[in-house]
Amino acid sequence: MMRRRAGFTLLETMVAMAILAGSLMAIARLNSGSVAMHAYTKKVTVATLLARSKMTDLEQELYDKGFSADDDEQSGDFSAEGFSSFKWRAKILAPRTSGVSTDQLLAAVFNIPVGGGGDGQDGLSAISSLFGGASGSPPGGDGKGGPAGAGGAGALAGMAGGLAQAQMTQFLDQIAKTVREVHLTVTWRDGTIVESVDLVTHVVSLGPGSDRNGAPGPATNPGSGFIPPRGPTPQPGQPPPGQQR
Repeated sequence: MMRRRAGFTLLETMVAMAILAGSLMAIARLNSGSVAMHAYTKKVTVATLLARSKMTDLEQELYDKGFSADDDEQSGDFSAEGFSSFKWRAKILAPRTSGVSTDQLLAAVFNIPVGGGGDGQDGLSAISSLFGGASGSPPGGDGKGGPAGAGGAGALAGMAGGLAQAQMTQFLDQIAKTVREVHLTVTWRDGTIVESVDLVTHVVSLGPGSDRNGAPGPATNPGSGFIPPRGPTPQPGQPPPGQQR
């Protein structure tokens, strides 16, 4: 008598094939996602390096040529570097100091809570308080801004406040001439999506030819205050260089 061999039924085979197909699809999906993430990371790395290089070039250009009076905007691509699919756009913004009042400057620099009045009296009162002045009449005073014996101190505080206000106005004008905010955006297309990397920095320059730290370079013209280096100092008992005994 022959015994029948045990085997898989058709239903068991179909279930096994379905499990195998699902596993293979999950592995393929993970593999494609890993490849796509690797490609995206590579493009982000390239864009970051290109952005850093372009920002350095923009800063050096500003140091060499100086600042324009108004905002400036530049754009281009990286064809010279071999990455023509990457584009860049830069905005060079000048500070808006024309509408900044004295009290707003005090609030930003000295952290003094002052009002937003447009007449500047709040700013003057805050400046006077820095030098010991008073904005009101304390009890027992003469009704003119302080005690009877403090009139000279109040006048001195008022003079100091006016001088500080003039210096702060000059300070705002100096900021408008020597500081620029640079916004740089590098973009590239990833399929139908436009990706971007943004950089923002502030450049401080005292004029064309300044170094990267904002200090003026060595003067070369006469009358500029540049003192050439001296030669070796003669030893005691020896004549200066160029002279004979």
